[in-house]
Amino acid sequence: MTSIRILHRDPAGKIFDGQEEYDLAQFAGQVPAIGDIILNPGVLQGLDRHDPQNRSIWTVVGRVFNPRDREDTVALIVESRDGNPADEAFA
Repeated sequence: MTSIRILHRDPAGKIFDGQEEYDLAQFAGQVPAIGDIILNPGVLQGLDRHDPQNRSIWTVVGRVFNPRDREDTVALIVESRDGNPADEAFA
């Protein structure tokens, strides 16, 4: 089974491991491509997950296959932004 690991790229361009791993089912059975937008599945406990301001929006800016010699793993490099009222359709 393919795992998807999330790597974050900060505004300065540094890439760091987000310590988050998902399976393909959480991405509709597809490996997201560069340019795809992902609604971060995580929401802090106690917050309304249907309020877009409680969510993060990730944009895929890169993909790494076989990161750290881990077979069946794809690392997505994402840039993150906070959700806002304009993202209502996502939440």
